[in-house]
Amino acid sequence: MKENIKSLFIIVLGNLLLTSAYAFLTVPNNIINGGVTSTSLLLSYYFHVDIGYVVTILIILLLFFGRVMLGKDFFYRSLFSSACYMVFFNLFHMTGISFTFSPIVIVVLAGIFVGVGRFLCLMEDSSTVGYDAFALYIHEKHKRLETSDVLCVIELVIILSGFATFGILSVIYGIIFTIIETQIMYFLEKGYKVPIKKIRAIE
Repeated sequence: MKENIKSLFIIVLGNLLLTSAYAFLTVPNNIINGGVTSTSLLLSYYFHVDIGYVVTILIILLLFFGRVMLGKDFFYRSLFSSACYMVFFNLFHMTGISFTFSPIVIVVLAGIFVGVGRFLCLMEDSSTVGYDAFALYIHEKHKRLETSDVLCVIELVIILSGFATFGILSVIYGIIFTIIETQIMYFLEKGYKVPIKKIRAIE
C-alpha cells in the first residue's frame, strides 16, 4: 500500500514539474521542445484552437496507442499520469500566468524541470503522456536504442517542423532545451541506476 502511494506521489510530482514548465515557460514564449505540448502549440497556432483542447485530444490518442502497443499494465499506470497532466496543464494555462524574462534562463529552467519530471514518471513505468510511449515501444523492439535517444530524435523532428512557424530562435532554443532535458534524464538514469526503459507487460 505504501509503495503504491509513493509511486502515485512520484507520478504527480513529475507531472507538476512538466506542466508548470510548459504552461508557464515554454508555451508563452513559443519555445518548441518537440513534445506533445509543442505539437499542440503548432496545431493551436494554425487551426486557432485553444491549446488546452489540443493537448487533451493528443493525450487521449497517445493513451490509446499505449494501451494497444504496451499492454494493460502500462495503460492503467499511464491513465493516472494522463489525467494529472491534462488537469494540471489546463489549470495552469487557465491562470494566464507566464514568465517572459531572459530566454536562456527560461530554456535552462524548463529543460531541467521537464527532464526531472519525465524521469520521475518513467521511473514508475508510467508514460508522461507524450511521445514516451513511442520511445518505450521502440526500445522494447530494439534494445540497442535507449529511450532517451529515441525521444531526442522525435523531438528534433518536431523542433525543425516549427521553424516556419516561430522562426530560427525558437528552433535554437528548442534544441538547447532538448539537449538539457535529455542530459538530465541520462544523468538521473545512470546516477540512480533506475531501469526506466523496462516495460512490465507487453500484451
